[in-house]
Amino acid sequence: MGWTFPWYSSFGSSFNEDFGVSFSPAQVAAGELAYNHGTMAAFGEESPGLSAFRREGDRVFLTYQTFARGLDMLNGAYHHLDVTSLGRDEADLPWSQAWLRRHDEY
Repeated sequence: MGWTFPWYSSFGSSFNEDFGVSFSPAQVAAGELAYNHGTMAAFGEESPGLSAFRREGDRVFLTYQTFARGLDMLNGAYHHLDVTSLGRDEADLPWSQAWLRRHDEY
């Protein structure tokens, strides 16, 4: 896509579990889903979240974190949908953003 900045992945680490956005099947079955610092129910084994960090020498600081609807600002399509007469029109979808597809999935 032509991006020129580095992307990092949490794949192969416990980061997503540590930050409360990924849960084991056993946790889902038991209802042990402390998502968004325990303020709401998670959306299953994987729920959306965004964390930003700053590194200064050997120290790493969590500078920003958001979950669920806090990620809307990153989805430009929502800004357009929100001004239409039906808005996001997600009431009958199995989950929020069920309409979303990656650029190569259409």
